[in-house]
Parts: sequence; C-alpha cells; structure tokens
Amino acid sequence: MKVAKLVRASFTRRVIVNKNATEEEIIEATKQILIDTIKNELSEHIEEIVDDKEVPYNPEYDKETS
Repeated sequence: MKVAKLVRASFTRRVIVNKNATEEEIIEATKQILIDTIKNELSEHIEEIVDDKEVPYNPEYDKETS
C-alpha cells in the first residue's frame, strides 16, 4: 500500500562570492554545494516527515518515487 508523505528539509551552506555579487550569482555559486549535500548528507538535513492528509496518494495521478 502506498501513501503520500511530506518531507521538510533545511539547508544552510557557506559560499564565497564577490562582495557585490547579485542574488543570481549567489544562487549559482550555491547550486553545486547543495547538490553535493543532497547526494551525500540528505538525512542529516531532514527536519520532518508527515503524512500528506490534504492530498492523499492517488495511483491514477501520482508518480511513484520509490
């Protein structure tokens, strides 16, 4: 039996950028750091896993992720 879950994660990472970097440049500098964190340390950043009671799993519409 499948169910829908909501997974909340939080990431805070230090990046080095030029003093006058734009938000876009900061985001770009952060991408690979966050990708590596997700690949290697995801479980350390999970804050909460709860049942999705508002939108339950529907096999006709939901793509399975596992």
